[in-house]
Amino acid sequence: MNRERTPASTRRQFLKTTGAASTTAIFGLKPLTAGEPSTEKSSGDDKPAARARRIIDFHLHIKHLKRDLPTTIAHIEGLGCEKAVLLPLEDIATGLFLTTDEVLEAHRQYPKRVIPFCQVDLRRDDFERRIRAYAAGGCRGYGEQKQQMPLNDPRITRMLEVISELGWACTFHFQDGPKGFNQGIEQHLEPLLKRFRRVKFIGHAQSWWSHISAEVPPPEVSLYPKGPVKPGGLLDRLLADYENIYADLSAGSGYYAFARDEEFAASFVRRHRKKLLFASDCPCHDGKGANWKGGCIGRQTMALLDRLADADTRADIFYNNAARLLGL
Repeated sequence: MNRERTPASTRRQFLKTTGAASTTAIFGLKPLTAGEPSTEKSSGDDKPAARARRIIDFHLHIKHLKRDLPTTIAHIEGLGCEKAVLLPLEDIATGLFLTTDEVLEAHRQYPKRVIPFCQVDLRRDDFERRIRAYAAGGCRGYGEQKQQMPLNDPRITRMLEVISELGWACTFHFQDGPKGFNQGIEQHLEPLLKRFRRVKFIGHAQSWWSHISAEVPPPEVSLYPKGPVKPGGLLDRLLADYENIYADLSAGSGYYAFARDEEFAASFVRRHRKKLLFASDCPCHDGKGANWKGGCIGRQTMALLDRLADADTRADIFYNNAARLLGL
């Protein structure tokens, strides 16, 4: 989740939730097991609706603009997705709590729709123990990693050591600037890619997508660069050189990165078709734009990909890459 703009409007507000589930609830949960009988509370249809293509949304949040769990499921289904990766977001500094326990409970209620990731504020003394406990409770990856600390902070390194043991994917919100998150993508990301080969890094947000171009303005000038992309950007090189890095296409940052120069975007998609993950990070309630004047960002990204890529490439981006990464 990030404070971004959709293609048609200023990006969203965070919900500071009240009455969030206890962060210790996981330690009483029974681990999920393969073949467990479904208790899914979906809309009466246990099978995904017939559709022309299979889709996994790799970036979605409960409580996004007060969206509750049933409405979040409505977004998944309304967008035509089989499943979505639900990302918790815990920040003790701001009081934002969308806990991993809530995401695991969502999976228990909707096991055919929800892929649960975990996330713990790295300023907690016991974050390593919590990550391992959440793994035992059924989580499949880590993220959204988003606290105001530089990317070379030792706590991020310690988190990645645990993630490496688990062989997980980890979604990072990259936003440079004094009020940003995981700052220092140019200086610090590549050494981490080299050190943690078993971690599948997933890049997301403004400073990640700004580096689609070799010309990147300072974050104080713009986090949403416009105009033609200059070839030779950091993303092209990292995605080509490292097997363990992927790109999350969600939010305004992902959309604008392609829409600013569709000719370059089409070639970028062809080069990196096995590394791109469809994702929405959308706040609307139904996957069609209800309650959000900018419309559904996921639906707009779908339309953009339809223009940029052939059917086989779209199948990789919409489903195959995520399924392979998660071992589905």
